[in-house]
Order: sequence, then structure tokens, then C-alpha cells
Amino acid sequence: MDGRTKAIIATLAVPSFMTGTDFTGVFMLVGPVGQEFSVDITTSQWIINIYALGWAMMQVAGGRLGDMFGHRRVVQIGLAVFVLSSIACTLAPTIGVLIGARAIQGIGAAIAWPCVLGLAMTSIKEEERGYAVGLLLGAVAMGNVVSPFIAGVVAGLGEWRLFFAINVLLAVASSLLIWRVMGRETFQPADEKVDYAGMVTLAIAALALLYALDVGADWGWASLPILGLFALFIVLAALFPWLERRVSDPMVPPPMMRNSQFMMAVACNGLAAPAAFFLFMYFPQYMSTVLGWSILWASVGMVPMLIVLAIFNVTIGRAYERVGPRRLMVTGYGAVALGTITVMVLSPSWGYVGLLPAMILIGAGTGIALGPSITATVSAVPAKRAGLAGGLAYMSHLGIGAIGVAGATAIIYAASLSALSRGLDQAGITLSAADQATLSAGGTTGEAAQSILGDFSADQVQQIDTLIADAFVTGMHQAFWLALIAAAIGILFSLRINKEKLAAAAAAESARAGNGGGSP
Repeated sequence: MDGRTKAIIATLAVPSFMTGTDFTGVFMLVGPVGQEFSVDITTSQWIINIYALGWAMMQVAGGRLGDMFGHRRVVQIGLAVFVLSSIACTLAPTIGVLIGARAIQGIGAAIAWPCVLGLAMTSIKEEERGYAVGLLLGAVAMGNVVSPFIAGVVAGLGEWRLFFAINVLLAVASSLLIWRVMGRETFQPADEKVDYAGMVTLAIAALALLYALDVGADWGWASLPILGLFALFIVLAALFPWLERRVSDPMVPPPMMRNSQFMMAVACNGLAAPAAFFLFMYFPQYMSTVLGWSILWASVGMVPMLIVLAIFNVTIGRAYERVGPRRLMVTGYGAVALGTITVMVLSPSWGYVGLLPAMILIGAGTGIALGPSITATVSAVPAKRAGLAGGLAYMSHLGIGAIGVAGATAIIYAASLSALSRGLDQAGITLSAADQATLSAGGTTGEAAQSILGDFSADQVQQIDTLIADAFVTGMHQAFWLALIAAAIGILFSLRINKEKLAAAAAAESARAGNGGGSP
């Protein structure tokens, strides 16, 4: 690897690290934000949810704009949006302003990130791209590892706003480095128009789906608003291909849709996500509910998974050219599947040590599978489509992960309530269905729980607490079936990925474009 390539990777690692910080760090700020603005968690949690929605909405659009107008130019626009919104987060006078600024921050990050991948794929030699992508994903993972500690420290100092001030510094540094190090791209798509109709349709469809998945448990899955959001998603998802066939420059070109290697690689970017998302979502709850840890120590308890994920993201890229994507992805998905099985047999009596096999296997498996999946996705299309391919890859990752979390949450909710009810009956303890739901969701701490348990003896409260922990474990066992199914599908898709066919598909599309051909 020559000096120029090292400089490019080092430059792009800064915005990659920045991207990773906002996924895990802000979880630590929900409590302090709620306390400052005197709102409960149902409101303050939107500083997380709205960022994810903005990110999902703009991933594909950001990649497509980068392909059309240049990744270097568009990534600077995305970083500028991120800087301004981060300043707004730092100075936000109300919770509404903070939530709005976080939405814009997510949009800025979504515009920038696929263009970072696009710059890597168009500026680095083909034989080194797998390693480069692995290093950039490693930078994202390091952001995931470091940011909870940064957020925990600033929150402990009573200055949660400093977290967003650090975002400003990282984004400004990213912009300056890209402007200084990255040269102008050599390709220039000719006479292409922006597919605004496709972008708006896809963005609203993603927003409707993810919002419905996010609030469905609270509003009721069969409630009219949730059914309406799902119906809107279905209508717009069906409308999208119809629109794409009627525009001169569609957002997702039909040859890409017909490229089976590309579509399988896109899917493989997302099928590892349920297992990883479940661990991020439910293992801290397990440490808190079952092991009795504080939220801060629960975040520390996730570090082994994050470290393993970062190590394999960084190191696995070198093996892409030598081993090929198929073997790496099958190995990664196999490790993810084994990790989910260890969760499904997990016993509370094993303590924290019982969580380590799942964290190591799923962290390693995700690290082994994700980098090659992204590289395979981008390798299946011409260089001028690299940003779009990267956006689709990450939208698959987030979308399948979000769908999995929604399904898993519904399973945990139903299964844990059923297990808690059975346990209470066997113990001869009577609680109303509403009280059981309250305790199942929040445990035996908090004002609502204390008012419910006020008439019970200390021994009975301890017994109820144990039943809640056991019920949560039962629900988690059942929920991880979804992750196992997704991993199994990932193995099947990975077995069909072929490195030579990926390159041939990209070459064929380039040839069609060069001849001015290709069916619309």
C-alpha cells in the first residue's frame, strides 16, 4: 500500500469514526436530556429514534447524489449539514429543537456516509478496496466503542451538550481533510437528471415503515394509525418501481435491480444486522434486569463485542482478494448463527460470563461478513454507481435490523408477559394485567412500580423481581429465533456469491453504459 492510499484511508477514517459515535453514544444521553428538559423517556428517546429515521430516509438518495455530482462535493455538503445541526444540538433551548436538530443531523450523516464509501471505491486500487472498506468499518466500530465513554464522561460532568460540540469538531476536521487530501474524481456522468420523484417516494416509504416499527408497540400493531403507516409503505414501495420505469435517469437503474449478484450482496449487508441489533438492544437490558447492573456498567459490559467487531472489521479486508467474499461471508454468518444459539440456551445462573460467547461470536461474525458484503455490493456495479451501491447496502443493514428489532420486541413483550403471568400464578401472587405489563416493562424500580408493590412484603417483592428477570430471559430466548433465521438465509445467499460474477456484472453494465445501451 503506497503513501497516497494510506493518506486517503486515514482521511476517510475521520468521518467514518464520526459516523460511529452517534449510533451508540447518544444512548447515554437520554436520561440527562430528559432531566434537563423535564420530559419522560418516551419523549427524550426521540433524540435516538429521529436520527435513525433521518439516516434511513436519505441513505440511497445521498449515494445517488454523490454518483451524479461527485462524491467529494456531496460529502462536503453532508458534512456542512452535520456541522450546522450539531451546533443546533449543542445550543438547543428546548427538547423540540434538539429532536429537530437530531433529525437534520441524521440526514447530513446519511448524505455523507455513502459518499465516503464512494470516495474509497473510486480512489483506491481494486486489489486494495476490500482492505480499505474493512479499515473504514473498523473506524466506525471504534466510534461505537469510544462514544459511550465520551457521552458518559460529559454526562457525568453535567454537560451533555459537549458531546455534540465534539461532533462539530470531528465534522470540521473531516471536511478540511477531504478538501486537502482527496482529489477530484475522474469520472463525470453525462446528461443525468436528479430523480426527485424516486428520492421522495423512497424516503417517505422508509420513514413510514421505520416510524411504524418504532411506535407500533406503544400505539398497538392493529391500531388505525399503524395500519395506515404500513399501508402507506406498501403503496409507495409498489409505486417506486412504476415511477422508476417512467423517468429518464431512475434513482436505482433497472440493470442494478436485475443484477442477481448485486441484489444478493445487498441483502447480505442486512441479514447479520438482527443478531447484532438484538445484542445492542437487549443485552444491556439483560445486564440491568437480570444481573442488576447500572446503565453505565451495562454499556461497559458491551465492550467485548465492540472490540471484537472493530478488530475483525479492520483485519478481514486483507483477506477479501485472497479468500474471496463467499468463504468470508459464509464463515461470518456461521459464527453469527452459533452466537444466536448460545443466546437461546442462556441461563441467568451463568452470570455475565454466559453472555461472552454470544458477544464474541456475533461480534466476530458480523465483522467477518459485513466488510466483504459491502465490498461485494460495490464490486458488482461500475465505479460511477459506488455511492448508490453503498447507500443501498447500509439501507439494507438498517432496514432489516429495524424490522428484526420490531419483531423481536413484539415477541419479547408477549412471551415475557405470558411467562410472568404463569410464574405469578404458581407463586400465588395476584397482580392485574395492567400491573404485570408495567412491571414487565420497567422492573420493580421507579415510582410506578413502587406504587404497585407497596402492599407486598419484601420477600414477595424479591420473588416478583426474580420472576420478571426469568420472564425477560424466556422472551429473549424466543426472540433470537428471528436472528437465527436471518443468519441462515445469509449463509444461503453467501453460498451463491461469486467474485468473478461480481466483476463480470460490473463490466457488463459499464459496457452497456459505454455503448449507450441497456434497457430502461
